[in-house]
Amino acid sequence: MNVSTEKWNMWDIVAIEGAFVVRVLSDIRKVFEDIEKNPNPHVALDLTTTSYIDSSAITLLLNFQKRLKNANGRMVIFGPSEDIEGIFAIVNLEESVSILQSREEFESTCQAG
Repeated sequence: MNVSTEKWNMWDIVAIEGAFVVRVLSDIRKVFEDIEKNPNPHVALDLTTTSYIDSSAITLLLNFQKRLKNANGRMVIFGPSEDIEGIFAIVNLEESVSILQSREEFESTCQAG
């Protein structure tokens, strides 16, 4: 698993390559904690190259989303595979996080921040 970050407008884009599973959560948690230090944090999670996600990762995402909301921030997810999108549908993740199909959709939807 590899995690990379980049800035785009007001957004921190966090790309996760490989399996997003319990054994790598400490790496992701550190990235999230650094982003949370910013006022009004805006995070886009890029899952374009994510091969798998487990329940511990989903729990981390839900908890992070709650903390962002409390800090007047926002999180979106883009680029999940069909299998990951199916998992998100089962757990109703789209009720609390916007899930977009691609980076292009993210950029056109979130231009103003």
